[in-house]
Amino acid sequence: MMTRLSYIGRNYPVFVFFLPVFFVLHGARENFGFVTLKPALLLTLIYLAAALILLCLSRLLLRSWRQAGLLTFLLFSFYLFFGSLHDWLKTNFPGSILVKYSFILPFTFIFLILVIILIRKKRPILSRASLYLNVLLLLFLLSEVILITEKRFQQGEQVMLPAGLSECNNCPKPDFYLIIADEYAGNRELKELFGFDNREFTQQLSERGFYTIPESFSNYNYTPFSVASALNMDYLKLKDRNRGRTDLLHSYEIIRDNRLLRFLEHHGYKFYNYTYFQFKGQPPRIREQFLPSSTRLITGQTLFSRVNRDLRFHLVTRLRSKKELRKQVYGHLQHNRDLMKLTKDKASEISAVPKFVLTHLMMPHYPYYFDSSGKERLFEELVEGKQVNKLNYIQYLQYSNRLFLELIDHIKRTSRFSPVIVLMGDHGFRHFTEKVDTPYHFLNHVSIHLPQKNYAVFYDSISLVNLFRGVLNTNFGQQLPYLKDSSTYLRD
Repeated sequence: MMTRLSYIGRNYPVFVFFLPVFFVLHGARENFGFVTLKPALLLTLIYLAAALILLCLSRLLLRSWRQAGLLTFLLFSFYLFFGSLHDWLKTNFPGSILVKYSFILPFTFIFLILVIILIRKKRPILSRASLYLNVLLLLFLLSEVILITEKRFQQGEQVMLPAGLSECNNCPKPDFYLIIADEYAGNRELKELFGFDNREFTQQLSERGFYTIPESFSNYNYTPFSVASALNMDYLKLKDRNRGRTDLLHSYEIIRDNRLLRFLEHHGYKFYNYTYFQFKGQPPRIREQFLPSSTRLITGQTLFSRVNRDLRFHLVTRLRSKKELRKQVYGHLQHNRDLMKLTKDKASEISAVPKFVLTHLMMPHYPYYFDSSGKERLFEELVEGKQVNKLNYIQYLQYSNRLFLELIDHIKRTSRFSPVIVLMGDHGFRHFTEKVDTPYHFLNHVSIHLPQKNYAVFYDSISLVNLFRGVLNTNFGQQLPYLKDSSTYLRD
């Protein structure tokens, strides 16, 4: 039996098919609860088919299946784990030529030619390499299966109440709507830098029972950091003041499993994620192409995903492909419409349990699709570089105000009980052509609707890190202390 297994291990490149299965299992384990079985299986089948095609093509080039298997393994490994390799290079050789695609891709091509020559010459070594890779990948697979099984047994555990928060079983549990209006500047910034007074909108909100915080501000000037600190009701533990990958991943991790969401889920709330972010058990609401959106958590480190993320915009701009440019420019418009509809539909649903609906709209964020009357702007006014147009921003903000009021009216009209509604800008306007004082980057719009209309705890200059502390203290019987309000300016 052992002799037979040894013969298979030495002569059959099964590791070529072990590799994609391991890659998907490892990714599913790292993102457990975010990637469901069906998308993971679909992704595995696609990768297995790709491995088979690549193996057959390699066999046409080389003399044996073992040679073809090793070449396929190397090529597929580079494709699947390119992101990890690139991140390692950027960490250890920051700013050097080694991290540039203009070096990596040609170097990889030359290295591939040398590998093919070496494989063709070193046939005796291939038998041992084949056995080693088959055994190694099999052990990796078994370890991933064991670790995923352990996580499955832990999955049914109740959502734990975050530290510092207390039970409030007898509190009323109104539906909770958090609407993030991306880059919605506060009225002080609008008046002082734009010459525009937004009081007409805040007055209309006031007539609907809202309280608008006069000089609220965000704690960070970039969306993931700002949203993470707001939802977690705490400052982030950042390594420095650069918007680096490590700190960015930290903010995404905080968003995925934040204290506000855990508190609400512990108290029986059903969560609905209508955002660009990944939350525990719920993928972002991005229009799916071929693969389900949740698989991006696994495929995000592959060569194609990295090149698409890092180079696509520059290639599209350089090649001036109008079709691709239009796809990029109008992406947020369709996404806003989709999320608006999802939110309205969910508000209309009668549910036996309270709802927590989180909606992230790229409004009045660039591109500024419409003027204040609702007239659509020309494509040429929406392309990269036009985000500095202050007049277009203000007019799109006025157009957005009407949509926000329409959404709020729908929520209030269809809710059986008076809901909690928070309309929150994640930071202020940032696309200045002239130098402005740093605080303007943080001044944001925040309006709150609470069932009891008790807004005493929301002082005039409250920052986002304390916003939901105030909501929980007022509406959910908590006694959370307020943190010192401050902002951290992050550099690119």
